[in-house]
Amino acid sequence: MILKHLSIFNYRNILQADLDFSPNVNCLVGANGMGKSNVLDAIYYLSFCRGFASAQDALNVNHGADFFMLEGQYESEAEAALRVNVALKRGSRKRLKVDEKDVKRISQHVGRIPLVVIAPSDSALISGGSEERRRFMDTVIMQFDAPYLEALIRYEKALGQRGALLKQEAEPDAAVMDVIEDMMAEAAEVIYAARKRFVEAFEPLFLELYARLSGVEGEQVALQYESHGARGDFRRQWREWRAKERIVGYTLHGVHKDDLLLTLGGYGVKREASQGQQKTFFIAMKLAQYVFLKNMGKERTPLLLLDDIFDKLDAHRVSRIIDYVSTAAFGQIFITDTRRDHLDRILAATGRDYKLFTVENGEIAG
Repeated sequence: MILKHLSIFNYRNILQADLDFSPNVNCLVGANGMGKSNVLDAIYYLSFCRGFASAQDALNVNHGADFFMLEGQYESEAEAALRVNVALKRGSRKRLKVDEKDVKRISQHVGRIPLVVIAPSDSALISGGSEERRRFMDTVIMQFDAPYLEALIRYEKALGQRGALLKQEAEPDAAVMDVIEDMMAEAAEVIYAARKRFVEAFEPLFLELYARLSGVEGEQVALQYESHGARGDFRRQWREWRAKERIVGYTLHGVHKDDLLLTLGGYGVKREASQGQQKTFFIAMKLAQYVFLKNMGKERTPLLLLDDIFDKLDAHRVSRIIDYVSTAAFGQIFITDTRRDHLDRILAATGRDYKLFTVENGEIAG
């Protein structure tokens, strides 16, 4: 997939921009806080109907405006044109259109434009809690499995309903709890099976990429999916734990507690790995995400967004990343950086055609 043109109106600090992109490499250079990451966030929004910097839509509307609007014009590998438009007015629901037709459900759109973003915040895959690693799995799977996203939505809704009943002062109606748990279980089984399949297929790609990026032989890294689903029937678990969960006031068991265990030499990466190893680990995970999505079928080459990561890495790792993404396997790439000379070296190393934009106080030139 190629993003040919992007229109931005009142999105974060960008009041208005119309940008034509190279099908190969696009670079945005500017000081911190100038808005270059907001361009990438707008591109991300057109794929997921949410930003990667913040899930709160209200924060994406420019402070002096009542609404924002984004439009992307795409071309697939089969040269089929695609136009995506999303708009949000404060206090109203977002409106999504694809080729001038309203899209009622986000799950019908997510995955249409596959995308992977790598940003410094991805270090939370290592340092953060299990919710970060669940989000990683979800972001990959929902891009090729629409029923999965629908199951996530159903599960979260039912989980909230069950939590509300657990918190109420009066004893919940057992029949109502049974119905809610049946709904949760149906969705949880879809989620558990999809995550299990994903990790089994994903780990070999990750291991290969980690070895390539680290350049060190003999490091034993691994991923392991951990879920209450491995214990068997979800309904049985919730009914057995219902009394204890009434005491704490929330659901202790289920796929919302899943985790992806990351290990080096058999021990947790967060505890055992050096800072350099941790960086290599999460970047290998994100690049493996790209390869995984690309392998899902024809016309599935994702957009790759590299948001200000090169200042955070040593020259050795930067060189290995650039060597890798410069191959023919990669499609359109968007890079942000604070230093023009830094980008010049990166671009020279890729050997690919590129387009350079400068960003200052939300104004974009290029």
